[in-house]
Amino acid sequence: MSNKGKTSCLDFLWYALYAFAGLGIELVLVGAVEPVLFGGVSANDYNTVQKIIHLVITSACWGGIAWVLIKGSKNKLGFDVLGCYEVKRVNVILSMAAVIVCIILNFFDWKTLKIIGEFQSKEPVVFIFQYIYYFFEVGLVFLIVAFGQKFMEELLKRKSRIPFGGIALCCTWGTVHILTKGSIYTGLGVMVFALIYGVIYILLNRNARLSYIAMLLAFII
Repeated sequence: MSNKGKTSCLDFLWYALYAFAGLGIELVLVGAVEPVLFGGVSANDYNTVQKIIHLVITSACWGGIAWVLIKGSKNKLGFDVLGCYEVKRVNVILSMAAVIVCIILNFFDWKTLKIIGEFQSKEPVVFIFQYIYYFFEVGLVFLIVAFGQKFMEELLKRKSRIPFGGIALCCTWGTVHILTKGSIYTGLGVMVFALIYGVIYILLNRNARLSYIAMLLAFII
């Protein structure tokens, strides 16, 4: 049974923040859990098995958190974040153009396609698990965008073409990259991606399946 009538716009903001906090689970794993598992080995010194274990544990945590938020949103907030709605063909084309922009930006950063650079810099088995990890990371990124957009639209009492979800992602996922990577350049780059993801979500009429696939392609290629 839906409890939508008992919710407020702030509930959607909290869900966006829960998704963001979910991404932060990796820091807890690296800082507190894995040092115990791996005998105090630094993350920079993980061997192949340790890297895979880290990626598997992180992916599992992210998947579990995403599942809880998706179920909670539908049952407690009356919001089906995985809704799939009709999308105009021109908007699909525009969203793919936005994806290409992200791929080009990745190319300038990696000096090649990101997926090629990742493959060349990692052992094949680690590369496979790294990309499984990305599937779950983008899942939480998508939820931040979706819940962030829903928060502002509930606040405004109407749908909006302004990518508020991208702004929410920019202020969370983007900002934290400045702190964790120690690079303003990296953080600003992630913020640009975040805003583009928000635009993609709006262009694709909040269609979860298409938005996720577009964000994933923009992130991994």
